[in-house]
Amino acid sequence: MSDFIFVAVNARYSHTSMSIRTLRANLAPERHDRCELVEFTIQNDVAEAANTLLRKSPKLIGISVYLWGVAFARQLVEIIRMVRPSVYVVIGGPEIQENAWNNADPLYRLSDACIVGEGEEIMDQLCKKCDDEKLSSRIQGSDPHYIHTHPVQIDRLVLPYEEFTDEDLKHRVMYVEASRGCPYRCAFCLSANDKPVRMIALERLLPEFEKLIRRGARAFKFLDRTLNASQSRTLALLDFFLPYAPLGIQLHFEMTPHEIPDVLIEKLAQFPAAAIQIEFGVQTLNDDVAKTISRRLEAESLLRNLTRLRNETGAHIHADLIAGLPGESFDSFADGFERLRRTGVQEIQLGILKRLKSSPLDLMAEAWGLKFSTIPPYEILETRDMSFEELTQFKRFAKFWDTLVNNANFPKTVDAVCKQDAFREFWRMTNWIYAHTTVTQGISQTRWVSVLFEYMTTVAGFDETTAAMTILEDYLMTRKEDIPPVLRPHVPADFSISSVKRAKQDEHGRKRQAKHLLTDE
Repeated sequence: MSDFIFVAVNARYSHTSMSIRTLRANLAPERHDRCELVEFTIQNDVAEAANTLLRKSPKLIGISVYLWGVAFARQLVEIIRMVRPSVYVVIGGPEIQENAWNNADPLYRLSDACIVGEGEEIMDQLCKKCDDEKLSSRIQGSDPHYIHTHPVQIDRLVLPYEEFTDEDLKHRVMYVEASRGCPYRCAFCLSANDKPVRMIALERLLPEFEKLIRRGARAFKFLDRTLNASQSRTLALLDFFLPYAPLGIQLHFEMTPHEIPDVLIEKLAQFPAAAIQIEFGVQTLNDDVAKTISRRLEAESLLRNLTRLRNETGAHIHADLIAGLPGESFDSFADGFERLRRTGVQEIQLGILKRLKSSPLDLMAEAWGLKFSTIPPYEILETRDMSFEELTQFKRFAKFWDTLVNNANFPKTVDAVCKQDAFREFWRMTNWIYAHTTVTQGISQTRWVSVLFEYMTTVAGFDETTAAMTILEDYLMTRKEDIPPVLRPHVPADFSISSVKRAKQDEHGRKRQAKHLLTDE
């Protein structure tokens, strides 16, 4: 029996929800122990999930909704409303925004309250009203009931880290936050509507991190929009974690790439290789596009800093580019990709623009000629500068790049094929692969070997032995112990599998470990 249940829908089991833990931590003591946290993944059966919740006989169910969990949350609310209409259902989270076109959406229409903004204070109030029997489920079909909240006073928040279980610390990614808000106002992001950055006092935060480390936490993923909004705080955080580096501590955080002073590079260089994973939201290297979306861009400074970080530290660098921004053409995007790739960063994550409700870009979509899908995650379909066909091919390109390069499956093979103009050469390779497989996922490692060997030898002009040995080196780095049949006739008789694996296994393992932390939603 649980009077209150806070629910999160994660992309995968290894993820944890910071939001529901923070909500529970900030309930009054008399309600805290009667609140249960339940997490599902988008792979769960929705009816089973609803049954899990309803058999606990709750008064209130609060659901944290993110972009990837919209469809699951919608079905969950529909079932709860049909089966147990007396339960008070509250939805909140980044996806919940007030727009006229939400009124017909069952997720909004069938929920009793839609919280827009930070929910720590209002959720305790709603739970108290349920206790006082001052809340009852609304009449189905009425217009959504929106509750707009003010940003909480961050130093009054109860920090949520005791809400993480030992099981969480042992098997899942530990999400933490040192600040809320963003100093920038990029049009495509909901942070454009945020209040100024609010910092959590380090004298409150660092003792909590120390407790987590003593309990066994080793991977810390910061939710901060940009950790280096304050250089002094960034250095203080790194100073705190550095003595724990021999324990295998891993840190993942986002930074703005324009402000990376020498002292920060020197500090990062003190950490072991791959202990630090830094995500940089480059998004575009086109000055006109950056101005259109109100995004700061100092391209030469940005590229210089990424190159220095790559060359002078052991940090794993993950840089994002977004296809489909207003004003960005195929050629413009390709040029930005090439400039970014020359910095040597380990990962270039290619994203497709998504429509975030109530962001400035959302409000200007029609004026800018942007056409979005109405199905979550609301991806861009067409712009004035990029056709539907090009953007569809971009998504294909992004999936293959992620599989072959970012996931460290066949990076040496891609480097060999795409030496000159990597973007256009990989574009051609992507289209050829799709024409021969007609799928963008679910291709086995053995099938990849055959497809890549055929492409290298029949299209890219490689001789069979060179192609076979290039692919085989990548293949063996994925902990395989055999030579695929298609390659065997072209491998020298004196070839030793163990010699290649010993030379490269450690490097490959570090890349995959870093990729595990960088994988999100």
